[in-house]
Amino acid sequence: MVTQTEFRHPADVPRESSEATEWLRSNAVVLAAVALIAAQLWWKARLLGHFYFRQDDFQIMDHALTSAFSLKYLFTIDGGHLMPGGLAMAWVLVRLSLYDWTLTSIVTIALLAAASLAMLRLLLLLFGKRPCILIPLAVFLFSPLALPGLSFWTTTLLWLPLQTTIPMALASHIRYLRTGRMRHAVAAAAWLAAGLAFDEQGVLVPVLAFALTSAYFVPGGWLSATQTALRSYWRAWVVYGALTVGYVVLFVIKLQTSVQQPGKPGVFSGVLTLASMMLRVSFFTAAFGGPWRWYAPGGDYGYVVEAAPLIEIAWALAVVLIVASLWYRRHAVRAWIMLACWLLLADLGPVIISRVSSISATILGLDLHYLADATPIVAICLGLAFWPVAGEEQPYRARRPSRRVLVPVACTVVGAFLVSSVWSGVNYLRDTSSAVPRSYLATARVALAKAEPGTVILSGATPQAVMYNGYLGAAAQTSQVLAPLAPASARIRFTSQPSGPISNLMVFNGAGQLLPAADVGDPSIRPPTPAGCWQLPEGTTQIPLAGAVFDYGWIVRLSYSGGGARVQVKLGTGEHDAVLPAGAHDVYIPVTGAGRDIVIRRLSQGPATCVSGLTVGLIYAVKDAYPLPFYSVP
Repeated sequence: MVTQTEFRHPADVPRESSEATEWLRSNAVVLAAVALIAAQLWWKARLLGHFYFRQDDFQIMDHALTSAFSLKYLFTIDGGHLMPGGLAMAWVLVRLSLYDWTLTSIVTIALLAAASLAMLRLLLLLFGKRPCILIPLAVFLFSPLALPGLSFWTTTLLWLPLQTTIPMALASHIRYLRTGRMRHAVAAAAWLAAGLAFDEQGVLVPVLAFALTSAYFVPGGWLSATQTALRSYWRAWVVYGALTVGYVVLFVIKLQTSVQQPGKPGVFSGVLTLASMMLRVSFFTAAFGGPWRWYAPGGDYGYVVEAAPLIEIAWALAVVLIVASLWYRRHAVRAWIMLACWLLLADLGPVIISRVSSISATILGLDLHYLADATPIVAICLGLAFWPVAGEEQPYRARRPSRRVLVPVACTVVGAFLVSSVWSGVNYLRDTSSAVPRSYLATARVALAKAEPGTVILSGATPQAVMYNGYLGAAAQTSQVLAPLAPASARIRFTSQPSGPISNLMVFNGAGQLLPAADVGDPSIRPPTPAGCWQLPEGTTQIPLAGAVFDYGWIVRLSYSGGGARVQVKLGTGEHDAVLPAGAHDVYIPVTGAGRDIVIRRLSQGPATCVSGLTVGLIYAVKDAYPLPFYSVP
């Protein structure tokens, strides 16, 4: 007997099945897009696992660690960039966990996810739930244009938030165009302000919004549509314009306080070289999944390799792509013009006025991180060049090929792009390595934890693979980079020049290990007295050296015992006052001069002081000493 609760009408099962099938069918595009986003996040998480902090990253973090959270800190021009949002993020991260690449990678993945979802939302607003949006989305997600930037955290603070705010601002602007509700324009302005908080290139977003409006949301020729767009949506332009002008004024004012100033681009040939390398080589190869090969002179960062056959192939593909879009799609040329203007104004222009006069134009042009911000623009313009926006009338000028032709061709092209992009990423990992800075910081952290309390460490330049001293100067000193890792209870002190009594002077080697330091130079001759030392009576005492020293800034290491005294140490015409505490100590005294002896003049009365020896030289690590730790951390 079948009860009422067990009985189900036969039509119920097919109905439930059909509803699920219909839901999957209606949301297939979104589900496929989410799957692409998940695959991208997994792939880039793998990439981030091989990267580490480098160069300017440490300067940003050290500055954040030593600064109060204030307007002065947030609106400091850093490297020519006004980036209060990025500096705020750095300030928080270093206080949560200093030099923590895992934490930084988690934040980076979160920003990548936000940018990916923002781009998906924009594409859905522009083109609707059409399978074609998966093509520009795949280009945005997997383009190698952003690959080197992921390995350089300082640049990630600039372009990655901008990749989120650009699609969000355009999406809000499109909703304003379609509804006429001013609250959407205000939302677009808020996203514009958020982008400007991270990267000054956001000032071009209102220009992009205006170009998009006049090109694809107002009918007619582009010139007449421009005039119509100005009149019809003037309230939005006023809001965007006021915000942009205010930011530009603030940027110009703050730029006056920056060490790095805009400069003349130099010779015209340098500008041409930069444009050729950046656009002809870097952009066009990366746009098709390249560059496939990388050059890593420092080991931890890769530049595009100019491979002639591959560049010609990329250019040929670009010509085919553009011609095909112009043949079938009405107004496709507008999309390509928008992309070209962005590349010239947002990417090439700033590098010309800020970098090309001081850095090789070839190196600048082959550095893809300068093009990372163009990734969303490439995806948007690619979509506009081939597919109509929702509601666009007469979008095509010629009859399109049938789906039987389009689908296999599109799948083949996208598949080839994805394989090419992944191959470029695999080669980037093969050609670069973050092992040196990662090991150096990990080893230094262990060394500082094991150092004796009260240790004094002579500051020196970090290895070039960590921070290049020739470019970053004082910021590349171990006193800046490694001092924050020292336990506070250990009372470890860094010094640029040893001075005063020091019982345990050490120095970092290139692997991040601590070694005892010694004053290497000309010692004094053996004391002639039976006590084996020179007494320091009132007046002066002359202590001969084993050899003559030339005029230079030397360190005198003076070993003594007995009562304390205040003395004046003289080498030739150079002299320096020092205090000798009572007891047995080694005192370091900086003095600049030349000669064959040291003259010590006692300036205070007190018990006898006995100098057992001294050395005039420079501080070096003791080569035969055991390092701390004995093995570097891999």
